Formats: sequence, structure tokens, C-alpha cells
Amino acid sequence: MGGCGSAPQPRSDIVVANELRPAKPKRADPCLPKPGQATAEPLARRYDGLARAARCQPEVLTLMADVSDALGVGCDHCHAPHDFRVATPRKEIANWMARELVPRLSLKSGGQAVTCADCHTHEGKAVAKILGAPRSESRAIEWMTTELVEKFSLVDGAPLRCKTCHGANLGTPEFQRHLLGTDALSALPVRSAP
Repeated sequence: MGGCGSAPQPRSDIVVANELRPAKPKRADPCLPKPGQATAEPLARRYDGLARAARCQPEVLTLMADVSDALGVGCDHCHAPHDFRVATPRKEIANWMARELVPRLSLKSGGQAVTCADCHTHEGKAVAKILGAPRSESRAIEWMTTELVEKFSLVDGAPLRCKTCHGANLGTPEFQRHLLGTDALSALPVRSAP
């Protein structure tokens, strides 16, 4: 594991990221106009997180359904029930991951873009809280030093190490434990927009 200290031994039950993904049937483009319509419903607003790539409002709903399926949760896990636009802590985390973390990662197995399911799947099932609920430091260390570094590299091909994201090696005073919602990843390379 290089500079991360003593990591757990690699697990034999880790599945390569692409093997976790069942083949999805080809969907109709949600932005194609429905019969009798000139155009699909335009975006209600500009999105900067999970839905930033949406081209029309029906595509936002498709993307959100994919996230819900990948995490094994309903919409109210992240959204306020009566106003989906309200900022909630979980919505902020999901959008931070979509803006800051995912664009900096590549699957070591190549091919497809990184999705929520690439991390939020455990033993073949969708899991919202991959580091435990409540968060377990030992589970976080195990998951990050085995599964995360086994499946992913940076978009430039560089390997992930503790200090890649946390600023220093695990166990040192400089190690930054909490990254969510911070700009700690800002110096890392980002995947080019399609």
C-alpha cells in the first residue's frame, strides 16, 4: 500500500467494478419529444451536482431514479418530501461526490464512467451508507484501503493512496479525516467533459 501505513490484506471477495454492474437495457432518450410535443420539457433550472449533465427535465428524473436504485433508497433519503429543491445534508453530500470525487476517478478495469453503484454496492446489494451507520472508522479504513484502491485510480492513471485525498498518510497529524464538503480534492486531475 505504499505510504498508507499497514493496510488490511486485500480481500478475496472483492469483485471487479464492471462485474458489479448488471447489463442495463438500452433506454429511450428521455429528451426526445413525446408524440404530439414539439420538444421535451426543458430543464427547470441549471443543476451543478448529480443532474449537471441533464439536457431536459425528464432526464433529471431518470438520473435521480438511477441514483435511488444505486443507493437502495427512496427520494426522501436525500430530498425534503414537499420541496425537492431544498438543500439537505445528504443532498449536499451526493452533489459534492458528483462534482468533486467522481470526476477525479477512473475504473481500473477501464471502459465505462464511474457511477454511484461502483462504490455503493456491497455483496451485490445497493447500500447508501458504505462506511457504516453510524460511520465506523475501522470500516472506512478497510473499505478505502482495499475496495477503493482496488477498483479505482485517478483519471490520469495515478494510483490512489491515503495522501492522495487526505493530504497525508493515515496516522500522521496532517491526515485530514473529513473530506466531504471540502475542497481537499481540488488539486487532483479532473476528467474532461464529454
